[in-house]
Amino acid sequence: MAFAEGRIDGEKVFRGAVFPKTLVPPTAVDSSLESLVETVERERGSITDLLRSHGAVLFRGYDVRSAEEFDRAVRAFGWEETEHVGATTRIKMTDRVYTANEAPVDQLINFHHEMSMMKHSPSKIFFFCCQPASEGGETSIVQSNIVVEKMEERLPEVMAKLSEVGLVSKSKTPRDDEADSEKLINKTWKWIFKTDDEAVGEKRAKEMLNCNSVSFNSDGSADFVFGPSNPIRELGGKRVWFLPFLGYTGNIYDVNHSFGDGSAVPREAFVTYGEVLEENCVDVKWQKGDILLIDNHSVQHARRPGKPPRVILASVCK
Repeated sequence: MAFAEGRIDGEKVFRGAVFPKTLVPPTAVDSSLESLVETVERERGSITDLLRSHGAVLFRGYDVRSAEEFDRAVRAFGWEETEHVGATTRIKMTDRVYTANEAPVDQLINFHHEMSMMKHSPSKIFFFCCQPASEGGETSIVQSNIVVEKMEERLPEVMAKLSEVGLVSKSKTPRDDEADSEKLINKTWKWIFKTDDEAVGEKRAKEMLNCNSVSFNSDGSADFVFGPSNPIRELGGKRVWFLPFLGYTGNIYDVNHSFGDGSAVPREAFVTYGEVLEENCVDVKWQKGDILLIDNHSVQHARRPGKPPRVILASVCK
Protein backbone atom coordinates (compact mmCIF):
# COMPACT_ATOMS: atom_id res chain seq x y z
CA MET A 1 0.00 0.00 0.00
CA ALA A 2 1.22 3.49 -0.84
CA PHE A 3 -0.37 6.89 -1.32
CA ALA A 4 -2.42 7.86 -4.33
CA GLU A 5 -2.15 11.31 -5.88
CA GLY A 6 -4.96 13.77 -5.29
CA ARG A 7 -5.81 17.28 -6.49
CA ILE A 8 -7.26 20.37 -4.86
CA ASP A 9 -8.98 23.43 -6.27
CA GLY A 10 -6.61 26.32 -6.87
CA GLU A 11 -3.37 24.35 -6.77
CA LYS A 12 -0.52 25.85 -8.77
CA VAL A 13 2.46 24.46 -10.66
CA PHE A 14 5.95 25.93 -10.29
CA ARG A 15 8.83 24.47 -12.32
CA GLY A 16 6.76 21.39 -13.06
CA ALA A 17 5.96 20.67 -9.39
CA VAL A 18 2.38 20.98 -8.16
CA PHE A 19 1.84 23.13 -5.06
CA PRO A 20 0.80 21.68 -2.72
CA LYS A 21 1.30 17.98 -3.40
CA THR A 22 -1.86 16.15 -2.34
CA LEU A 23 -1.73 12.53 -1.14
CA VAL A 24 -4.87 10.43 -0.57
CA PRO A 25 -5.59 6.80 0.40
CA PRO A 26 -5.26 4.37 -2.52
CA THR A 27 -8.64 2.86 -1.57
CA ALA A 28 -11.39 3.62 0.95
CA VAL A 29 -10.26 0.59 2.96
CA ASP A 30 -6.86 2.24 3.47
CA SER A 31 -8.20 5.48 4.96
CA SER A 32 -7.81 4.61 8.64
CA LEU A 33 -5.39 6.29 11.04
CA GLU A 34 -3.53 2.97 11.27
CA SER A 35 -3.06 2.90 7.51
CA LEU A 36 -1.80 6.49 7.49
CA VAL A 37 0.70 5.82 10.29
CA GLU A 38 1.98 2.62 8.68
CA THR A 39 2.37 4.24 5.27
CA VAL A 40 4.14 7.29 6.68
CA GLU A 41 6.57 5.12 8.65
CA ARG A 42 7.36 3.13 5.52
CA GLU A 43 7.54 6.12 3.14
CA ARG A 44 9.40 8.67 5.30
CA GLY A 45 12.20 9.13 2.80
CA SER A 46 9.93 9.72 -0.18
CA ILE A 47 7.72 12.09 1.83
CA THR A 48 10.80 14.12 2.78
CA ASP A 49 11.77 14.27 -0.90
CA LEU A 50 8.24 15.40 -1.84
CA LEU A 51 8.32 18.11 0.80
CA ARG A 52 11.66 19.36 -0.47
CA SER A 53 10.52 19.53 -4.10
CA HIS A 54 6.91 20.70 -3.59
CA GLY A 55 7.19 22.83 -0.44
CA ALA A 56 3.92 21.52 1.03
CA VAL A 57 2.19 18.15 1.21
CA LEU A 58 -1.52 17.74 1.98
CA PHE A 59 -2.76 14.41 3.35
CA ARG A 60 -6.48 14.23 2.62
CA GLY A 61 -9.14 11.57 3.08
CA TYR A 62 -7.77 9.89 6.19
CA ASP A 63 -9.84 9.22 9.29
CA VAL A 64 -8.01 11.41 11.77
CA ARG A 65 -10.43 12.83 14.32
CA SER A 66 -8.74 14.25 17.40
CA ALA A 67 -5.66 15.97 18.80
CA GLU A 68 -4.46 12.64 20.15
CA GLU A 69 -4.77 10.96 16.74
CA PHE A 70 -3.07 13.91 15.06
CA ASP A 71 -0.24 13.62 17.61
CA ARG A 72 0.17 9.96 16.67
CA ALA A 73 0.30 10.81 12.97
CA VAL A 74 2.96 13.49 13.58
CA ARG A 75 5.12 11.08 15.57
CA ALA A 76 5.04 8.61 12.66
CA PHE A 77 7.22 10.98 10.62
CA GLY A 78 10.05 10.60 13.13
CA TRP A 79 11.03 14.27 13.27
CA GLU A 80 12.17 15.87 16.50
CA GLU A 81 9.77 18.33 18.04
CA THR A 82 10.69 21.89 18.97
CA GLU A 83 9.14 24.33 21.42
CA HIS A 84 6.86 26.97 19.97
CA VAL A 85 7.69 30.49 21.15
CA GLY A 86 5.63 33.51 20.19
CA ALA A 87 3.45 36.43 21.24
CA THR A 88 0.08 34.85 20.40
CA THR A 89 -2.26 32.61 22.37
CA ARG A 90 -2.14 28.87 21.74
CA ILE A 91 -3.59 26.08 23.87
CA LYS A 92 -1.61 22.91 24.47
CA MET A 93 -3.67 19.85 23.54
CA THR A 94 -1.09 17.04 23.80
CA ASP A 95 2.69 16.83 24.24
CA ARG A 96 3.24 17.80 20.60
CA VAL A 97 -0.01 19.49 19.58
CA TYR A 98 -1.32 23.04 20.13
CA THR A 99 -4.18 25.04 18.75
CA ALA A 100 -2.86 26.98 15.74
CA ASN A 101 -4.03 30.34 17.07
CA GLU A 102 -6.74 31.50 19.46
CA ALA A 103 -7.34 34.91 17.85
CA PRO A 104 -10.97 35.33 16.71
CA VAL A 105 -11.60 33.48 13.45
CA ASP A 106 -12.73 36.65 11.66
CA GLN A 107 -9.23 38.15 11.97
CA LEU A 108 -6.70 37.84 9.15
CA ILE A 109 -3.31 36.41 10.03
CA ASN A 110 -1.00 37.59 7.27
CA PHE A 111 1.72 35.61 5.47
CA HIS A 112 4.78 34.69 7.52
CA HIS A 113 7.32 31.99 8.28
CA GLU A 114 6.80 30.60 11.76
CA MET A 115 9.18 32.08 14.36
CA SER A 116 11.21 33.81 11.65
CA MET A 117 12.46 36.52 14.02
CA MET A 118 13.82 33.89 16.40
CA LYS A 119 17.40 32.62 16.28
CA HIS A 120 16.03 29.10 15.84
CA SER A 121 12.92 28.53 13.74
CA PRO A 122 11.19 25.20 13.04
CA SER A 123 11.96 23.52 9.74
CA LYS A 124 8.52 21.94 9.38
CA ILE A 125 4.95 22.65 10.51
CA PHE A 126 1.96 20.34 10.57
CA PHE A 127 -1.58 21.73 10.51
CA PHE A 128 -4.60 19.53 11.22
CA CYS A 129 -8.26 20.32 10.55
CA CYS A 130 -10.40 19.18 13.45
CA GLN A 131 -13.30 21.33 12.25
CA PRO A 132 -13.38 23.55 9.15
CA ALA A 133 -14.86 27.03 9.32
CA SER A 134 -18.49 27.36 8.28
CA GLU A 135 -17.28 29.98 5.80
CA GLY A 136 -13.78 31.12 4.80
CA GLY A 137 -10.98 30.35 7.22
CA GLU A 138 -8.66 28.86 4.60
CA THR A 139 -4.98 28.44 5.31
CA SER A 140 -3.12 30.12 2.48
CA ILE A 141 0.40 29.11 1.48
CA VAL A 142 2.98 30.67 -0.83
CA GLN A 143 6.51 29.70 -1.86
CA SER A 144 8.94 32.35 -0.64
CA ASN A 145 11.47 31.64 -3.39
CA ILE A 146 8.79 32.51 -5.94
CA VAL A 147 8.11 35.73 -4.01
CA VAL A 148 11.80 36.67 -4.33
CA GLU A 149 11.83 35.95 -8.07
CA LYS A 150 8.70 38.01 -8.74
CA MET A 151 9.90 40.93 -6.63
CA GLU A 152 13.23 40.97 -8.48
CA GLU A 153 11.35 41.07 -11.77
CA ARG A 154 9.03 43.89 -10.72
CA LEU A 155 11.16 46.01 -8.35
CA PRO A 156 14.83 45.26 -9.13
CA GLU A 157 16.10 48.54 -7.64
CA VAL A 158 14.36 47.96 -4.31
CA MET A 159 15.66 44.40 -4.17
CA ALA A 160 19.18 45.53 -4.97
CA LYS A 161 19.06 48.11 -2.19
CA LEU A 162 17.76 45.51 0.29
CA SER A 163 20.71 43.32 -0.62
CA GLU A 164 23.13 46.22 -0.26
CA VAL A 165 22.01 47.94 2.96
CA GLY A 166 19.48 45.55 4.48
CA LEU A 167 16.21 46.21 6.28
CA VAL A 168 15.62 47.58 9.77
CA SER A 169 12.40 46.36 11.42
CA LYS A 170 10.82 47.59 14.62
CA SER A 171 8.14 45.82 16.60
CA LYS A 172 6.30 46.34 19.88
CA THR A 173 4.85 43.82 22.30
CA PRO A 174 1.43 44.53 23.87
CA ARG A 175 0.84 46.73 26.87
CA ASP A 176 -0.01 45.07 30.17
CA ASP A 177 -3.68 45.97 29.71
CA GLU A 178 -3.71 44.21 26.32
CA ALA A 179 -2.44 40.89 27.68
CA ASP A 180 -4.60 37.92 26.64
CA SER A 181 -7.02 40.20 24.79
CA GLU A 182 -8.62 39.28 21.47
CA LYS A 183 -5.81 41.03 19.59
CA LEU A 184 -3.73 38.76 17.40
CA ILE A 185 -0.49 39.72 19.18
CA ASN A 186 -1.56 39.52 22.82
CA LYS A 187 1.37 38.23 24.88
CA THR A 188 3.58 40.67 26.80
CA TRP A 189 7.36 40.47 26.98
CA LYS A 190 7.00 39.26 30.57
CA TRP A 191 5.05 36.22 29.36
CA ILE A 192 7.36 35.55 26.40
CA PHE A 193 10.58 35.71 28.42
CA LYS A 194 9.10 34.29 31.66
CA THR A 195 10.29 37.16 33.85
CA ASP A 196 9.23 40.64 34.96
CA ASP A 197 12.84 41.73 35.48
CA GLU A 198 13.89 44.04 32.63
CA ALA A 199 17.57 43.08 32.80
CA VAL A 200 16.71 39.39 32.61
CA GLY A 201 14.17 40.12 29.87
CA GLU A 202 16.77 41.94 27.76
CA LYS A 203 19.26 39.09 28.21
CA ARG A 204 16.69 36.48 27.19
CA ALA A 205 15.49 38.58 24.26
CA LYS A 206 18.99 38.72 22.82
CA GLU A 207 19.44 34.99 23.43
CA MET A 208 16.18 34.05 21.71
CA LEU A 209 15.62 36.76 19.09
CA ASN A 210 17.66 38.19 16.23
CA CYS A 211 17.15 41.65 17.71
CA ASN A 212 19.80 44.32 18.11
CA SER A 213 18.15 46.22 20.92
CA VAL A 214 15.18 46.14 23.27
CA SER A 215 13.71 48.92 25.39
CA PHE A 216 10.97 48.70 27.99
CA ASN A 217 8.07 51.11 28.41
CA SER A 218 6.09 52.20 31.48
CA ASP A 219 2.85 50.73 30.06
CA GLY A 220 4.34 47.22 30.06
CA SER A 221 5.14 47.12 26.35
CA ALA A 222 8.60 46.66 24.88
CA ASP A 223 10.18 47.89 21.66
CA PHE A 224 12.47 45.67 19.62
CA VAL A 225 14.79 46.65 16.77
CA PHE A 226 15.93 44.04 14.25
CA GLY A 227 18.62 44.58 11.65
CA PRO A 228 19.82 45.93 9.40
CA SER A 229 19.67 42.51 7.76
CA ASN A 230 18.65 41.13 4.41
CA PRO A 231 15.12 39.65 4.61
CA ILE A 232 16.17 37.23 1.89
CA ARG A 233 17.95 34.12 3.09
CA GLU A 234 19.36 31.07 1.37
CA LEU A 235 17.76 28.03 3.01
CA GLY A 236 17.70 24.53 1.62
CA GLY A 237 19.27 25.71 -1.62
CA LYS A 238 16.53 28.29 -2.22
CA ARG A 239 16.61 32.08 -1.94
CA VAL A 240 13.56 32.82 0.18
CA TRP A 241 11.97 35.98 1.61
CA PHE A 242 12.16 34.82 5.21
CA LEU A 243 11.50 37.87 7.38
CA PRO A 244 7.99 39.36 7.70
CA PHE A 245 7.41 42.38 5.48
CA LEU A 246 3.71 43.26 5.74
CA GLY A 247 3.24 42.44 9.42
CA TYR A 248 0.84 39.88 10.81
CA THR A 249 -2.42 41.85 10.73
CA GLY A 250 -2.41 42.98 7.10
CA ASN A 251 -2.62 46.64 8.18
CA ILE A 252 0.23 48.48 6.48
CA TYR A 253 0.21 51.05 9.28
CA ASP A 254 1.27 48.31 11.72
CA VAL A 255 4.50 47.90 9.76
CA ASN A 256 7.65 49.78 10.79
CA HIS A 257 10.45 49.14 8.31
CA SER A 258 13.25 51.27 6.89
CA PHE A 259 16.30 50.58 4.78
CA GLY A 260 19.55 49.97 6.65
CA ASP A 261 20.79 53.44 5.67
CA GLY A 262 17.80 55.05 7.39
CA SER A 263 15.86 55.90 4.22
CA ALA A 264 12.21 55.01 3.85
CA VAL A 265 11.03 51.89 2.07
CA PRO A 266 8.75 53.11 -0.76
CA ARG A 267 5.06 52.32 -0.36
CA GLU A 268 5.21 50.71 -3.79
CA ALA A 269 7.35 47.93 -2.31
CA PHE A 270 4.67 46.98 0.22
CA VAL A 271 1.88 47.14 -2.36
CA THR A 272 3.82 45.05 -4.89
CA TYR A 273 4.82 42.51 -2.26
CA GLY A 274 1.16 42.06 -1.30
CA GLU A 275 0.19 41.63 -4.95
CA VAL A 276 2.90 39.01 -5.46
CA LEU A 277 1.65 37.06 -2.45
CA GLU A 278 -1.94 37.06 -3.69
CA GLU A 279 -1.02 36.16 -7.27
CA ASN A 280 1.10 33.16 -6.26
CA CYS A 281 -0.57 31.74 -3.18
CA VAL A 282 -2.89 28.77 -2.82
CA ASP A 283 -5.84 28.84 -0.43
CA VAL A 284 -6.26 25.41 1.15
CA LYS A 285 -9.98 24.96 1.75
CA TRP A 286 -10.03 22.69 4.75
CA GLN A 287 -11.81 19.37 4.97
CA LYS A 288 -12.20 17.58 8.29
CA GLY A 289 -9.24 15.28 8.91
CA ASP A 290 -6.83 17.11 6.57
CA ILE A 291 -3.18 17.23 7.59
CA LEU A 292 -1.06 19.88 5.86
CA LEU A 293 2.72 19.59 6.13
CA ILE A 294 4.75 22.62 5.08
CA ASP A 295 8.45 23.36 4.77
CA ASN A 296 8.72 26.38 7.05
CA HIS A 297 12.05 27.37 5.52
CA SER A 298 10.59 27.84 2.04
CA VAL A 299 6.82 28.34 2.44
CA GLN A 300 4.91 31.12 4.18
CA HIS A 301 1.43 30.57 5.56
CA ALA A 302 -1.52 32.81 6.39
CA ARG A 303 -5.06 32.49 7.75
CA ARG A 304 -7.99 33.91 5.82
CA PRO A 305 -10.82 35.44 7.88
CA GLY A 306 -13.67 33.02 8.44
CA LYS A 307 -16.70 32.18 10.52
CA PRO A 308 -16.76 29.75 13.45
CA PRO A 309 -16.58 26.96 14.19
CA ARG A 310 -12.98 26.54 13.04
CA VAL A 311 -10.55 24.29 14.89
CA ILE A 312 -7.09 23.95 13.38
CA LEU A 313 -4.30 22.33 15.40
CA ALA A 314 -0.56 22.57 14.81
CA SER A 315 2.70 20.85 15.61
CA VAL A 316 6.21 22.15 14.87
CA CYS A 317 9.40 20.21 14.21
CA LYS A 318 13.03 21.17 14.66
